Amino acid sequence: MSVSDRILKSGTVSYQRLVLSVRGHIIPLNIKRHLAPRTVRLLLSSLPVSGSAHRMGSMTYINVAINAGIEKGKDRLTAGSVAFLPGQKCLCFVTQDCAPGRQLTPLGSMNGDYTILNKLKPGDMLEVYEDTG
Repeated sequence: MSVSDRILKSGTVSYQRLVLSVRGHIIPLNIKRHLAPRTVRLLLSSLPVSGSAHRMGSMTYINVAINAGIEKGKDRLTAGSVAFLPGQKCLCFVTQDCAPGRQLTPLGSMNGDYTILNKLKPGDMLEVYEDTG
């Protein structure tokens, strides 16, 4: 399915509903196209993505195969944010307000209880895919 088909299937061009799956828990994600149109398009075209969870301060992240530079970068993020760290090609999930010392591309937000991300152990897998429900 093409990125255009995914966008049309979601019923809106302004945001895309995705899912973050971790240890059997589902965390809904709202990815907002206007925050970073190019990076969001690249993310959608690479779905599903999965990888080992890593922690960096108040962020949990996975490495993704997205080649994008900084787009509308922010150096402060709030709890519940989803962002992309271009230099390391990381999809980041922020669990506490933070200023990571580098700019990230904001992509959207997590909905629901995302505190499970603070309890991950090395080797735990994260998967991000389109919400089909």
